[in-house]
Parts: sequence; C-alpha cells; structure tokens
Amino acid sequence: MKILYLIKYLAIACAPLCACAGEFSDSSKYALNPKGVELSNTQDAPYVTVKEEAEEGEEDSFLPIFGKEARERGYELPNPYGIGVNYMHIRQDIDVKSITFGGLSLKINNIFRPNNPTIIDIPSDLFKIDVHSTKQRSHTETIRADAWLFPFMNVYAVAGRTKGKSVSKIDVGSTNPFVNNIIKGIGDMDGLDFILKFKGTTYGLGSTFAGGVGNWFGLLDLNYTKTDLNIIKGDIKAFTLSPRVGYRFTLPAAESIGLPQSKFNFWVGAMYYSVQQNFRGNLTNLSFSPKLQQIISAVNWHGNGEFNVEQRIKSPWNMLTGFRWEITPNFNWSVEAGYLNKFSFLTALECRF
Repeated sequence: MKILYLIKYLAIACAPLCACAGEFSDSSKYALNPKGVELSNTQDAPYVTVKEEAEEGEEDSFLPIFGKEARERGYELPNPYGIGVNYMHIRQDIDVKSITFGGLSLKINNIFRPNNPTIIDIPSDLFKIDVHSTKQRSHTETIRADAWLFPFMNVYAVAGRTKGKSVSKIDVGSTNPFVNNIIKGIGDMDGLDFILKFKGTTYGLGSTFAGGVGNWFGLLDLNYTKTDLNIIKGDIKAFTLSPRVGYRFTLPAAESIGLPQSKFNFWVGAMYYSVQQNFRGNLTNLSFSPKLQQIISAVNWHGNGEFNVEQRIKSPWNMLTGFRWEITPNFNWSVEAGYLNKFSFLTALECRF
C-alpha cells in the first residue's frame, strides 16, 4: 500500500511539470493499468510502469475469505494462521450455597453376631455445614490454534490442563439436637477449612470478532470450555464473553538490538464469566481436619460417601486491561490483567504464519 500511496503523491507533485511540457499535454497518450500505475506513451515512446507487489504468501492463502478484497481497500491484515501457548491465573471469591454429604451409614458391630453388623443409613441432611467464605485459586495452561475465517472473524480451539484449590471456612454441626451435641462435644468443629483440590483437562472452542477505525479497534471474544476434573463426577462447563476497545501504536525500530518496526496494541475491556455451579464427587478425594476426618471415616467406612456443593461466582463481571506487542508479523506477546471483582492474569506467546 505504501508504494501505491508514494506513486499517487509523485503523480500529483509532478502534474504541474507535466502540463508545461508539450509532449505530456495530450492525455490520450497515457493509460492507467488497473494492476498498478502505468504511464505509457501510446505512440511507442518509452514508458514507465510501477506496480504494487503483493506480500509473499498473501495470494497463496485461502484464508481469510474476502482477504484479498480487504487488502485492496487498504486494510492491513495479520497472517491467517496462528498457534500459541497461554497461561492464566485466577483468584476469586465464591458464594457457596450449601455443602451436603450423602451415601453415608454407620456400622455397629454385634458381639453376638460379628459377621452380621447392624447398618444404619444416615440421611443427607443430618450434617449441617455453614459456610462463611470461600476463596479459589486456579492455574490453566493451554495450547491455542486459530485461523482468521474472515477479515473480521477469528475462530480458535484450546486444549490444556487446569489445576487449583478452593478453601471454605465452615462450621460443622447437625440438624438433630442429640447428634449436634455429640459433634460439638468433640470440639474444634467451627472455623474449619474445607479444602477442595482439583486438576483436570480443559478444552474448548471460541471466536473473536474484530473491527476498527483508524488506529482505534474493538474486539468481542466468546468462548465455551469444558473441564473434566478428577474430584467431580461429570464436568464443568463455562462460557466467557469479553468486549474490548483499544488503540494501536507503531513502535520505531531498535536497530541496536536488531528489532524491526513493530505494532503495540493497548486495550481496556470487561469479562463476563458463567460457570456450572453444582459439583459432586467422592468424599475420599477431600481433605479434612483430623477431628472431622474421624467422624467422616466412621460414617464413610465403605468409601462410597459423596459430597454435593452448590455454589456461584459472587460477580460474573470483571474489568480487563492488557496489551499485545506484535514484535514481528510472525511473533507476538500478550499480557492481560483482570481486577475489581476478581483477579486474573493472562500471558500468551503466539506464532503466526
């Protein structure tokens, strides 16, 4: 595009000079070549042809659809394909509605019939667990592959692993007054840590819509992920929506360290995060305080006891600030931080081709 703009500038600047020369005064002697700018003398005089060359690889790629038309209109497009690695850390507060234990029973040995103990099933609402606060931390590493399907639409897939821990402050008692007195009599049943450790495989799909005017740009990212965790039966499904608006700068070359001229994008935005809220798993996968563990072991002697947790995020919205440094057309680095309702940190390295 720069060559075409230079040619247009030279043509305008030289127009007065051309008008003063007799042999250039007849416009019928010259033609405009649609592939570039071609000034030719139709009477077999020498001619000058200057054409804009497509950048290497632009014409060879099928994607993005309508990419050729966009470039012809003067839009600068990134390389169509990309692969990168992402790391994300999230720290947030969780509202836990309830924690219940099920599938428990008490085994009472009979000295007269040692091979036939008495089994008493325990209702799921016998234990009363009050939750004061819950904090959660998680780390996710993923590989991301993407392609620009249209000049304004990018599609991508992610796959990786998630690891984290949530800690709830709980008071343990019982809805039955007699059992509650026994539990409280043991002592140290208030302000306990209910620790939920998890790790698993994360995968998902997403799409980013982009547009801009001048150096200003806007982005809308939507993605859906699914995580299979080792402490939960089933999976966790999450939907994320992130609008962003930003400005694009041009950084000068740093010849002393071999860096070419590059682009730097800065943005602010918001993130909406919706996640499945009901979790269920085996009690043997959880860690309890020593005294609470004694009680759990007594009623979960068969190892089939389960926990059920109903929870929700305190606030699904969060603010974002980030940047993307396009060091070269083939390599870039991104960093983004989330704040206010929860803290998040994302960094990513990407190669484009």
